[in-house]
Amino acid sequence: MPIAAVVTLLGALLIAKTGTSITIDFIGAMLIFAGFNLWVSRTYAMTAKSFPTRARTTGFALVDGVGHIGGGIGVLVIAPILPHMCVFGALMLISSFLVVAAILA
Repeated sequence: MPIAAVVTLLGALLIAKTGTSITIDFIGAMLIFAGFNLWVSRTYAMTAKSFPTRARTTGFALVDGVGHIGGGIGVLVIAPILPHMCVFGALMLISSFLVVAAILA
């Protein structure tokens, strides 16, 4: 997860700092996509493996459901703030959540 966080953060930095070069923005978007794909599969596997075999499905469903509720709350809290921020600040705010998750994991 730390590597995925760094890759995603680099992609966000490229997009936020250039803004005028479509080529560099495209490379930044590819890095964000690659970083996202690096952490999503591992996070789902780690969540499922955290529970004993007999409780795995129920435990995973509970954790996944709470995660979706947290995502919904995050959208309601974070989305109104983003239009008032610069592009760099908005991308760094969003990326910081992944960095915190990598530290916690």
